Amino acid sequence: MSNIKLCPECGVPRDVTKHNVWLANGIILEDNDPDHRVVFIESDSLRDTFKGVEEILGASIEHIIIESQRRSTYESVTRTLSAPLKLIVRYTATGLIIRYLIKSAQVSGKGAVEIVSFRRRKGKGDYITLRIRKPFSLPHFCGNFAGAMEAVDGREVSVTYEEVSPDEYEVTTHISTHPVRLRDRLLRKAPRYKPGGMELSRCGTCGGPAIMNEYAWSLDRGVIENKKSGRRMTIFSTATQDAIMDELIKEVGDPVTQAVVEAQRRLVTAGFFSSNEIADTGDFRTQFAYRGLGNIVEIDLKQNRLHVRIENPCLHAMVVGLIQGLYDATSGGQSRLEWETTADGDLVVDVRSQN
Repeated sequence: MSNIKLCPECGVPRDVTKHNVWLANGIILEDNDPDHRVVFIESDSLRDTFKGVEEILGASIEHIIIESQRRSTYESVTRTLSAPLKLIVRYTATGLIIRYLIKSAQVSGKGAVEIVSFRRRKGKGDYITLRIRKPFSLPHFCGNFAGAMEAVDGREVSVTYEEVSPDEYEVTTHISTHPVRLRDRLLRKAPRYKPGGMELSRCGTCGGPAIMNEYAWSLDRGVIENKKSGRRMTIFSTATQDAIMDELIKEVGDPVTQAVVEAQRRLVTAGFFSSNEIADTGDFRTQFAYRGLGNIVEIDLKQNRLHVRIENPCLHAMVVGLIQGLYDATSGGQSRLEWETTADGDLVVDVRSQN
């Protein structure tokens, strides 16, 4: 039985609205780490985009996802926990680390986690094995597990997994070291944000966005779902996605950016989103804001073109592919795409019909 409390008015876990702040500029930040930005986004969109990138590139990117998530989680936990608290947990409370991972997965929609076994005697044979059911992304969970362990335990670990039944895995961290090739890479970028005037309607009890009552938290499954569409959602760090993109570009080159755009465009045009979701431009702007994707300050939809300007953007290539995909689904044809990040950080997207 979970001890996570839900808001009696909107049904959102108290931890979600207590520890995340929805700002008026289209950004969601963690309250105890103001440099840590998160998004509330369809998990299948993230997962299927990574699969699409692998298909387009013809190579697995699992190791890059795991390493990127590990570094992101390590930095986040290190910033959040004070040195004295880390020492207490490190030497006396393995259970606290495990409970953190279980609770984090529950409230962020990453799957149902439970402890299988562990050995922690401060030796090389130490390990922890967790079981996760219905992970939104197994590589992300592996990286999150490894990063949390390293931040608290103070020792580097490797991570392995084994499928024990359909959509159920046992994941184990072992004391190890990281390849030198990846150890000093994938660091978080310092953010620069513009102010905004995008106000969201709020729940009268917990203060979170009122629109969040459209989602149901199934804590025993670690799943968040849209009550109408059934789409699965997750709360996800943008630092991880930025790190994945940086590493992919280092290994593959600039074509990976277009691969992400195209993978997201294909997902959208295949029917993942409804084409009428962009028809109401005011609602589309709200959708972006409560997901934490940025503040749409310009949007102009006409029969043969779509122009969008976003302040404080994130997940740039995915957002560009989303916008192009929605236009293609609406127009029913192929389009030409132009996009850029301006000198002051805005994302400008122009999509035009090829007809």
